[in-house]
Amino acid sequence: MDFWTRLLGGARSTSRQPTPNNPQQRLARFKKVYEQIRITYQKTPLLQADSAAAEAIRAHFQRLTTILHDESRSPAPHPCLSYAASAQIYILVSRIGSVAQHEGVIHEAVAVFGALIDSEEEEFLAHERFAHALMTFVDRTSGSANLNVGEDTEGEIVELLFGIAAKIRLQPELLKVWFNKRADTAQARSESNARKDFVGVTSKEDFPLCYQLIDHVHHDGRIGDFARTGLLYIFESASKAPDLEQWLVNSDLPTLMASGLGALYSQLSRKLSIIHSPTDLPLVLTLSDYKELQAPTEAENLFSPHLQGHMETFLSYLAFWQDVLEHCRSLEVRQTLLDHFQVLFLQQLLYPSMLESSDIDGGSSVAVLTYLRRILEALDHAELVHLILHYLLALPDPPESDPRLSKSVQVTKRRMTLIMSTKPDNDEDQPNPALFNLVDLLVSSMESDNPQTVIVALKLSTALMGKNHPYAIDTLLQTIPTTHREPLRTHGALNAELEHYIALAEDIAGDSGLDEAYDNHLHDALRLVEFHTCSIKLLSLEGLGVNPPASLLINRQMTSHPVTSHHLHPTDPFITRLFNTLKTFLTNNIELNLSLTQCLTTLLACPHLHLDPWACVDPAHYILPTSPDEPTSDPALQSLLRARQHPTWAPEHTPIILSHFQSLASEIHTLRAQIPTMDALIAARKQAFRLHDDIATAMRDAARQQSRPGLSGRPSTEAQRPGSTRAPSAVRGAKPAIPHRMYVGSGASSRSQSPRGRLGPELRAPPRSEPDASRGRAVSGEGRGGLLADVVSQAEGVEGMRRIKFPLRKEKEERKEAGVVEERVEEGEVAEGGEGEGLKAEVKAEEVAQDGDEVVEREASLGHILTNIVILQEFILEIAAIMQLRASLLSEVKFAI
Repeated sequence: MDFWTRLLGGARSTSRQPTPNNPQQRLARFKKVYEQIRITYQKTPLLQADSAAAEAIRAHFQRLTTILHDESRSPAPHPCLSYAASAQIYILVSRIGSVAQHEGVIHEAVAVFGALIDSEEEEFLAHERFAHALMTFVDRTSGSANLNVGEDTEGEIVELLFGIAAKIRLQPELLKVWFNKRADTAQARSESNARKDFVGVTSKEDFPLCYQLIDHVHHDGRIGDFARTGLLYIFESASKAPDLEQWLVNSDLPTLMASGLGALYSQLSRKLSIIHSPTDLPLVLTLSDYKELQAPTEAENLFSPHLQGHMETFLSYLAFWQDVLEHCRSLEVRQTLLDHFQVLFLQQLLYPSMLESSDIDGGSSVAVLTYLRRILEALDHAELVHLILHYLLALPDPPESDPRLSKSVQVTKRRMTLIMSTKPDNDEDQPNPALFNLVDLLVSSMESDNPQTVIVALKLSTALMGKNHPYAIDTLLQTIPTTHREPLRTHGALNAELEHYIALAEDIAGDSGLDEAYDNHLHDALRLVEFHTCSIKLLSLEGLGVNPPASLLINRQMTSHPVTSHHLHPTDPFITRLFNTLKTFLTNNIELNLSLTQCLTTLLACPHLHLDPWACVDPAHYILPTSPDEPTSDPALQSLLRARQHPTWAPEHTPIILSHFQSLASEIHTLRAQIPTMDALIAARKQAFRLHDDIATAMRDAARQQSRPGLSGRPSTEAQRPGSTRAPSAVRGAKPAIPHRMYVGSGASSRSQSPRGRLGPELRAPPRSEPDASRGRAVSGEGRGGLLADVVSQAEGVEGMRRIKFPLRKEKEERKEAGVVEERVEEGEVAEGGEGEGLKAEVKAEEVAQDGDEVVEREASLGHILTNIVILQEFILEIAAIMQLRASLLSEVKFAI
């Protein structure tokens, strides 16, 4: 019977039999495989890459791992794990993996260690022999020196180390196995050389796991992620282990971390250009004279993949520093890290690069200002931000009143040794921010003739005032404190001022799309005011009795006084330079104007800043009508009516920024007189932005729908309705303003969906009409590039290439000047037509000399000026929207007088 069974079932007899679940059989197979590994290694200990022995051991390691995983999933007993612990098979696995010249063997050795750790039954992590075997294996296989280990295998090794760090975090009693401090090592080495106190004691034998992790924190991808997170767990454990805490303070780990950050910063280019590639220009730059800019020959482009890669690596390591300080609960360890960060990175590298930067060497100022901005934008940890800005702004050291901020004797001694070890022999060679600080660099950069320098200075100022506004008070911004808190501006006065701004915006560039634009700016202004740094602090829990963390205490000690209600000083040099830049708005670089508008609106959003007299009229200068429009005998109603009256003011009391807008509007009026088609050209430029945005938005939405399973080609519900004119992007909220949208990318938005405010309906924009998106949906993907190119070519046009010189000459002045020239020609003073042109310039110079003001000639294409006019209109609307939102959210107006 068995014969026929085997004969009939022969076709299936070769199939793999299931692994027996009998624990004794499983143990027998485990011992047999392990014995084969031992015998093979004894016969061929070199295990070269192309040897049959190495391949055999790789296969045997794989079988061991499979048996261990099967046993871990099987019910008890687990004799294989017990045998692995008693026979200490990990010692042989470590020895073989350490000498193998075969990546497959190393890879499978990692898998064996991982299976033993994951079993959690025999508590392998609690055995010192296991820890020593594993770290010996890792030390000899991991790192760039081992050519037999690829990136994937190294990633698995670091992942294994991360798993150990994670278990130590959850089971602090395991730390004594993996960290074994030798009592006499630190003292003996520190006393041998004073320089060692600065560098710290290198004790890899004390805590090899920690050193292995820090060796990999600079990597990209999963290797760096696992290493950084594992090291975070180590620092987090320091607060629970006094020995580890003292070891971290005395070791060279803080030095390695600070030196590593400095090394990554040094890889960034010393000279930088922020000029976009001509083939990848945003539309708002394409429709301008931006292509005329030339990058310095030695400067590296900010948008190059090479620099972006280095920048990403540097910022990721900076974020790791931030995470370490956030997770480390030991004040001594944290202070030691901060001391090394300040001395080795700030004082020795970052500040000298700022001090040595120049605006005439081809981009070093651009580079430093850009890197500083990216650093401030990336950091949120109060202690780290405080340390950077406290040093770069040369702020005085505040008293440490809180006991939690006091430094131990050991940390203080280590800091003094660190400072003395890095101090130059000559005190004059020591960089000193008290002589030249970040504010000096920003103010001087604002006067540069290089638009790139001004742009990055404005962006850094925006980052400083936006995320870290308290540090800008009385440093970048000179302020005057004020005591009154009650609003002085009436409801009617606010309406009157808003009407001036909105009417001016309409006069400059027409009313086409004005309501939609203002509605968009209201959404922007709400988000800007609500999420301003000072607004968030007003809503903190500290007023409810919640004790703030030590990091917040340090942040608060930054200034000698808290941020309170204040005015800007009338002679503030930074604000003066901002307004000087605003004067030449029509011919400025487009990106410079966008940076200028962002800087001013960020400043406007501060809830502690009074807007008069530079953005609003000083209430003391309001001229109110003698009686209300609707007389009444009710005092309360009369008070309400008086508050609703629209006051006037004398021209000399016009807000500074509004007066600059009026001067720019006057220049535009002069252009209109010289160019009869000016209004049509402005409307066409605005339409070009809208058309470009509609096409790009529709194409992006179509591509997004095609990428979703089951939604390809399906129009939205709104689009299916007959007569619907709502664009697909309208469902997601308001769009950014047109110039910014054309610069940062179409449709990019993080809009707040909150209500617009609590002011009366007369201050609210009417519902905006949405552009028709059917045109965009009908365009195929292949036609998108052609359509966008057509929009650009039509907008540029021949008329847009016309060159306009500033300051503009009014028609009467030109006729008068022409008459003077003709008269002198008749008298024989001018013989040639070419000399007549020179005489015109002479007459012009005489007039300038009589006025006493130096006028710098500027020139730009008409197309460039048209784009700046569109941006100017959006900027004026943005100012008005912020004024309205501030009045509503911050209760800055009164409704009865």
